[in-house]
This record gives sequence, structure tokens and C-alpha cells, in this order.
Amino acid sequence: MEQRKRLSIGVELVARPALLLFLDEPTSGLDSQTSWNILQLLQKLAAHGQAILCTIHQPSAILFEQFDRLLFLARGGKTVYYGQVGQQSRILIDYFQRNGAQSYKEGENPAEWMLEVIGAAPGTKSDVDWHRQWLDSPERVAVREELDQMERSTRDVESNQDHSAYSEFAAPFREQLIVTLKRSWWQLWRSPSYIYSKIILCALSVSHSP
Repeated sequence: MEQRKRLSIGVELVARPALLLFLDEPTSGLDSQTSWNILQLLQKLAAHGQAILCTIHQPSAILFEQFDRLLFLARGGKTVYYGQVGQQSRILIDYFQRNGAQSYKEGENPAEWMLEVIGAAPGTKSDVDWHRQWLDSPERVAVREELDQMERSTRDVESNQDHSAYSEFAAPFREQLIVTLKRSWWQLWRSPSYIYSKIILCALSVSHSP
């Protein structure tokens, strides 16, 4: 299973994502050690400049800490929290406790605790409108300022770049055509029975034509 997950990630990387590598639950169906290995791989990619976006459902505490930022959505796609997780999830925990959440008990899984806080876990409910709380929070203001700054920086960089140096594909059309033809030829050459059957079929079709 781990090798298949790694292969899926590799296939996504071959496509050379210019902006974002999106992974849908990369640790689902894996044991704890294998999940840890997958996240270590993702961290290495991130350390080399690849932005990665993952969806993940109720990870263990040790896996949860490996993510730099969290976008926490409630029912209907409403934002409940967006920001850093922090070491031992302290930044996330402090945010919720500061805004009226129940106390976090040491040793709890932060991912499960925050679901209980907003009333998303079975048998739990919350009197706090956490989406409204987020909209009115200074954390949201800081996020908006950071995004605006990034947008301005991106516009400045793009205005100074020579876009003629970039192309949609890594190789020119002629090289792609040659490689594709060679690959197709070798595939046919290694399957003589397929070629013979095609020749016989064509010959029979011609001989029975009116």
C-alpha cells in the first residue's frame, strides 16, 4: 500500500505542478508507521519548495503536528480556522480556548478535540458560532494582510519576468513526437501476435469486399 501511495505522489509530480500539489487523504488505509513515512516524504518535497495541499480526516496527534497550516472547515464549507498548527498543536489549541472552547487535556488528540469543540463529533454540540468567531478574529485579519502582501509580491515578480522563456510543456513538439513514435513502435514490435492478427484481419476484409 505504501508503494502505491508513493507511486501516486510520483505520478502527480511528473505532471510538474507549477503551483500546488494536491493530495486527497494520502494516509488513508495506512498503518501509523507507513503514514509517518508518507508525511516525511511530503515534508522533504515541501522543504525543496513544493507547495502541498492535503485533505485528511482525524489523523493521529503525531501526524497532525507534521502539517504547517490547517484550513478547518465546518459543514457547508464555512471556515472555522486557518493558520499555523504549531508545535504540539499549541497555536491551534490556544486559538480555540481563547474563544470559549472547553479546556484541552494533555494527551488528547488535537484533531479529535477540535471536532468536539465545534460540535462536529458524534454526541457533541457547541453554542459558539465558530464561523462567525473566525470572521471577527484578529487571526483572520492577519491572514488577509498576509495574502494581500503575497498577491502584491507576485504581481511585482510577474511584471519583471520574461514570459516568453516559459512554455506549457518541458519538451518541444518535435521531441515529443519522436519519443511517442518510438514508444509506440517498440510496443507493437514486442507484440507480434497483435500485428499478425491485424494483417490477417485486413487481408480477410479485402478478400471479402464486393
